[in-house]
Formats: sequence, C-alpha cells, structure tokens
Amino acid sequence: MLFKIKEIGDTGLSLDLPVTAPWLASQCPDLDAVPAAGGLRVRGQLLATGDDVFLRGNLRGGLDTTCSRCLEKARVAIDVALLVTFRPKSEGQDAVDEEDEDDLDVALYDGDEVDLAPEIRDQILLAFPLKPLCREDCLGLCSVCGGDRNQIACSCEERQAQSRTPMATVLGKLKLQKN
Repeated sequence: MLFKIKEIGDTGLSLDLPVTAPWLASQCPDLDAVPAAGGLRVRGQLLATGDDVFLRGNLRGGLDTTCSRCLEKARVAIDVALLVTFRPKSEGQDAVDEEDEDDLDVALYDGDEVDLAPEIRDQILLAFPLKPLCREDCLGLCSVCGGDRNQIACSCEERQAQSRTPMATVLGKLKLQKN
C-alpha cells in the first residue's frame, strides 16, 4: 500500500483498496481472521499539501473469525474513519515530534512514498474485539460435556450440582467476607 507522492497530484488520488487475506495474514499474523464474503475495503482520498499528505477515508467491511464462547464462525463488522496526516521524516528522526505525540493521527514517511499499511493495520487491530462473539447472547460451550449450548440445552451443571456430597453442598453455601 505504497503510494508515490508525485502520483497524488493537485486534485488528490482516489483510493479503493481491498484488504486481502494474504495482506491481513502478513500484517496481522496473530489475528485469527479473514476478510468476510463482502470483503474489507479502504475507500477515500490522498491529498498532498506541501510536504504533508492527508488520508481521508473509511475502512469498512467485515472479518470472519471464531467466536470466543462457542468456537463457531463469527463475523466482526469494521467501520472506521481514517484521518491521518503523513509528515516527512527529518534526518535522524525516528518518531513523531513531541508536539504531535498526543495526536494519534500523525505518521511519518521517508523518501517520496507514503505507506498506508501500518495505519490500516493499526486501525484493524484497534477495531477488532478482544473476545469476538457470533452473537451477543451466545451461551458458549458446556464446561462439563463440551456441547454447544446454543444448539442443545444440556443439564450437565444441574446434574453435577445434584450429585455433590453433603459436605460439598455446605461448602458451596459459604460466603466469604472481605476485610
């Protein structure tokens, strides 16, 4: 996702970039997801003003992953506004200046190209939930038999509670106080 600054032009450069499965796997190797059937796209525009390059657009679509409760397929909707200012990196500069440090939407570029990949990767990782769900009311897997409680209603926990010894039942009723 490299763009030469010379190619942006006075009126800007329109973007319509697909986020592909190979790109996602290489940029986000620990993210267990692939683009959904409808895809994931970056649409917007690059504008050059002086030495600065502005990215205005959206990252929109979906990712298919695994539900953290029941291990079935889950779709994560992504809809993120992209507003990034790319500034040229000065000699010896490795990070954004202190004045821009609080502004998360400033990135540096080196040479005559702007690389959008790190910004797009960061936005995907920020938008992706820690525990994706197939649906909000997912019941997950039974801790006893391992069955999907969304598909079958099991009574394993009830049977396990009934088969407890009298001492385990008494211990289960104890309430501990905090100091």
